[in-house]
Amino acid sequence: MDAVELPVGALGEFLESTAFAEMLDPEDELSASRDTRARRAEVVDVVRAIDANAGRRFVDRERAGEVIIGGLRGGGLGVRPTVVDAVLNLLRPVGVAAPGAPEPVPLEVQSVLGVYVFALVDPRDASVFYVGAGRGNRVHHHARAALAGVTPDAGEMVGDADSPDIRSATEERIRDIDADGFGVEHWIVRHGDDVVDSPEQLASYVQQFTAEFADLARLPLTNSAPNGAISLEEMVLRHAAPLAPPLPEPCVLIKVDDSARPGAGAEQIYEWARSGWRAGPHRTVPDLPVLVFADDIVRAVHRVDYWEAYRDADGDLDPKRWVYTGAPDPELEERYVGTSLREVRERRGGKWNHNGWHPYGRV
Repeated sequence: MDAVELPVGALGEFLESTAFAEMLDPEDELSASRDTRARRAEVVDVVRAIDANAGRRFVDRERAGEVIIGGLRGGGLGVRPTVVDAVLNLLRPVGVAAPGAPEPVPLEVQSVLGVYVFALVDPRDASVFYVGAGRGNRVHHHARAALAGVTPDAGEMVGDADSPDIRSATEERIRDIDADGFGVEHWIVRHGDDVVDSPEQLASYVQQFTAEFADLARLPLTNSAPNGAISLEEMVLRHAAPLAPPLPEPCVLIKVDDSARPGAGAEQIYEWARSGWRAGPHRTVPDLPVLVFADDIVRAVHRVDYWEAYRDADGDLDPKRWVYTGAPDPELEERYVGTSLREVRERRGGKWNHNGWHPYGRV
């Protein structure tokens, strides 16, 4: 699901904004109505609020406003609406896990994972709050116990069982995340060849990779590395996604590797996907469907409204390349997003075009 995030660098962006400059200008129309002390209090309030919440995620813009701006008094006069708008305009869409108890790990994914090390991440601030090791459904033990009352299978544990205090605290945090409208992020940190099969090895591993755990939900992530950190959701997509149903004809398949990035939101994927393509005759197809994919998995489906000539970084037109404007197609996304195009790839000789543009069906 999509949420919003106040980026880590939000404060720097705000300090360079017109709204901040107006806050400092005593001649500005809205600033003139406040004395020096009130203007200073407003600046301090807003800067502290942005700094304190940078990196946090919220279920929507309204909730972000309540948390970031809601308690600010601005020297007793409140924070001016233009400043509130400027702060909320810093928010960026981000994909997050949906709340609720997770489904069991598919058997085909369990066989790929073998024994693995996993981490639980709080999506609200991207913090790692639990690290463990196991096999099978071990990664979901805490969430399924906290949200569905499922008794963990001791045979899936690797290393010592958690103490009652640790188990209670972990499950309480999961319930708190769920109550805020988010789902816990489940990350596979190592699997396959990096087998951890004793408490001693697990302790050594955790010590060695403490920095990696701390930065787990931030870029750069080794999302495409063979045994690097990868979200369980992405593992399931890559190894257990159903085959895509018959594709609409004609359509275009666009390979955008960044669309598989953790937290990639619908707006980001749209911007990454829309330019600049040697679209050829497909520009003449009304309402052309565009299926955006990465790692064989469909990530978004757009309908093209119109095409415009592509401009390079210097603003010069490229007569051979084009940019589309369109919108997500909810009906097609429900049908195709999360399905695999591996059969399509195999019919194409086992690989995709290096340029990312793949027309499908005759025009």
